[in-house]
Amino acid sequence: MKRNAFFQLIHKKDGMYLKSYPAVEGGDALKADDIMSYLSSKKYENVTVETIKQFMEKAAKEKNAEIKISSKSALPEHEYALITIDPMRMYAKIRLYPNSSEGRRLSVSDIMMLLEQHGIKHGIVKKNVEIMHKARLYCTDILVAKATPPVHGSDAVITYHFDVDKTSKPTVGENGQVDFHKLDMIEPVTDGQLLATLEPADLGTAGIDVMGAEIKPRKVAVKVLKHGKHIHLSDDGLEMYSEVSGNVTCVDDTVFVSDCYEIPADVGPSTGDIEYDGSINVKGNVLTGYTVNATGDIYVAGAVEGATLISGGKIVLNRGIQGKGKGVMEAEGDIISNFIESSSVTSGGKIITDAIMHSSVTAKDSIEVNGKRGLIAGGSVRSTKKIETKVAGSSMGTQTEMEVGLDPKVLDRYHFIEKQMEAFSDEKESINQTIELLKKRYKAAGSLEPEKLQILKDNTERLGVIDEQMEELTTEYDALEEVLEKSSGHGKIVVYDVAYSGVKLTISNITKFLHSEVQHSTFVRDGADIRIRGI
Repeated sequence: MKRNAFFQLIHKKDGMYLKSYPAVEGGDALKADDIMSYLSSKKYENVTVETIKQFMEKAAKEKNAEIKISSKSALPEHEYALITIDPMRMYAKIRLYPNSSEGRRLSVSDIMMLLEQHGIKHGIVKKNVEIMHKARLYCTDILVAKATPPVHGSDAVITYHFDVDKTSKPTVGENGQVDFHKLDMIEPVTDGQLLATLEPADLGTAGIDVMGAEIKPRKVAVKVLKHGKHIHLSDDGLEMYSEVSGNVTCVDDTVFVSDCYEIPADVGPSTGDIEYDGSINVKGNVLTGYTVNATGDIYVAGAVEGATLISGGKIVLNRGIQGKGKGVMEAEGDIISNFIESSSVTSGGKIITDAIMHSSVTAKDSIEVNGKRGLIAGGSVRSTKKIETKVAGSSMGTQTEMEVGLDPKVLDRYHFIEKQMEAFSDEKESINQTIELLKKRYKAAGSLEPEKLQILKDNTERLGVIDEQMEELTTEYDALEEVLEKSSGHGKIVVYDVAYSGVKLTISNITKFLHSEVQHSTFVRDGADIRIRGI
């Protein structure tokens, strides 16, 4: 059997000696560090490195070399077991050292007790302990315990059986004209169609380390099939089916199916306002003063005047919106319009158009104004990520504001809460003054009229309501502030042709006014300033 070389303390009349025993069948030779470490642990601190070196040289030449290390006698040293545990507690090892010539050996039971004293209680390889003990495998690291490793699982996987990346971007002809008639936006679906399948997550199996503690498997992504109306799941929740024929979209991992309601002419006096649980396709115009409200997408083949369009999906206008100061568009998804003029527009996705004039336009994603005109002039245009346009402002110095870097909805909510909290603080101060005045009157007179008592009661109750609402607002305010801080510094404004004097640029609350024309430039935030870079 292969065995490493080892050493032993020998008791003699004239002192203590070290004795060597050679390696067998290719075992490792003696190691000076091993000897020094052992002697140090046994308080033989006066043994020099030179003495150990001489012993090593002698042992290399002689089978059972000896060297004197102390002139004093010493107490017997029993067989010594050095136990080491992996930092990750995946295994434990023993390194056994022989007893001195007058010491005694450890029994297998002694070694097992030592393991227990070190807290090792799982995966003990007793057979290795018995072999080590029987064969006297000294100066050798022997595995005596090993953990049961965890069985790692796998993430859940959702497979969609439709095109989730259906483009919503119109084509641009060679002449730069945006073709809003060629839109590949609708993903059709039929009643009973399989929409998605789920392969559930495998959570894996926990392991146990040598100390008996649980080793958790890696975290995996657990998913479920999420959906809106007109959809059902199989009994096991692993398959998703459409219940209607119409179109399907996927937003934030949630599948929506809607059947589309078609209006053959104008939305106006003949139709009244339109509200529909699904998508709406208007073949004509939407006239001033009327509202189209859909949980799905809204498509308008004609023009939109000073009307209101509200969509839970996308809004697509083939001819654009001339709002006359009254036009409103709000969509959870993208908004695509030939032009936007004198209107208020809010998108939860992108806004793609040929021109924005004298409007208040907000997009959670990007705003792309890259058609033939590619113009942003007048009003305010805000985006979380990016604004692209050919021309910003006008040679007449039209007041134009462009802002990127922060989610406009989050920022608006943040400022709204600020105003609410300020109003509550003012109200609270006024109520406290009233309460204090009534208390002084009560103290002076010993009583209050019934109506004054009611005022005192009402104001006290109102204080409680204000404090509760202030606490809720503060929690939301802090959360929004954290979101804004994390997103701060991102976003850019790209002007491919010219940005005129008078344009106001804001990137993450840093503002810059253009005092002269700037051409072919990208505007980005750099610390506390806005830098201009060439395209």
